[in-house]
Amino acid sequence: MFFKIKAYIKFLFKSTNQHGVHSPFVYDLVTRCFYSKEKRISHKALSPIYKRHERRPLLSIKTAKLLNKIPSYFNHKKVLILSRDAEFISEILSSNNAIDIHNSIQLKGHYDLIYIDLSTLLQYITTASLSTIAHNDSVVITSAAHQSKANTTTWNAVKANSMVTVTIDTFDLGFLFIRNEQAKEHFMIRV
Repeated sequence: MFFKIKAYIKFLFKSTNQHGVHSPFVYDLVTRCFYSKEKRISHKALSPIYKRHERRPLLSIKTAKLLNKIPSYFNHKKVLILSRDAEFISEILSSNNAIDIHNSIQLKGHYDLIYIDLSTLLQYITTASLSTIAHNDSVVITSAAHQSKANTTTWNAVKANSMVTVTIDTFDLGFLFIRNEQAKEHFMIRV
């Protein structure tokens, strides 16, 4: 617990809001999605999802609301969830979003959104198999990058990989983009 508090204080000092972002792609994502004040119907449905799950999820309601906005912002249709919390994440993502969710790889190179546990992500990055399930406009989301020192080390290894061009760290979620048209950049955004 002490590590996470220390990591959060470091994050607060290093992170920025939309004013510290110089990438038009990331600026639009932050202003139109992350900071959107739009009242979504699905946000009311998120609390009952939390109550139905016995095990306490790692994501807060605020983080779940952000996660729920992503498919509609990018107009995602095909979603792959490789997580031990797959059922919970599926419910959050599918609430008021018309998406097709898979919990195992069935469509090579055709997933628009991939939610993946950090340790599994590292395996996909190091073996270069992430490129077989993601395309140029895919977003890869992971969580728990700051839960422990080992997770932070793993997150830094993922960020450093040459395949990943843009990363956004919101402390609770990590977003990865494999955008061939964009220079390698890392952003720490307060949400």
